Amino acid sequence: MALPESGWTEADGKLSKSFTFSSFPAALAFMVEVSFFCEKNNHHPDWKNSYRKVEVELTTHDAGAVTGKDHELAAHMDKIFGKFAA
Repeated sequence: MALPESGWTEADGKLSKSFTFSSFPAALAFMVEVSFFCEKNNHHPDWKNSYRKVEVELTTHDAGAVTGKDHELAAHMDKIFGKFAA
C-alpha cells in the first residue's frame, strides 16, 4: 500500500518519492540523518541526490517486494523532511 497522501507512489515493487530542499546542504543533511535510522534498522534505501533534490526508491530486496520495513522508513523520511523542507 502506497502513501499517496504524503506523495509516495508504489509501482514495480517499489515505493518512490522525490524530496526537494532549499539547498544542497539541506538535502545532504537529510540523507545523513536518515542514514542513522537505516543503519539502526539494517534497511537501506536506493536513493540519489542532485543538487536540492533527493530521489528515493524503497523495496525489501530479500522479500522482492514492498514490506512494512519500507513503509516504516518512508514515514521516517517524511518526518525528517519536515526539519529540512524547502
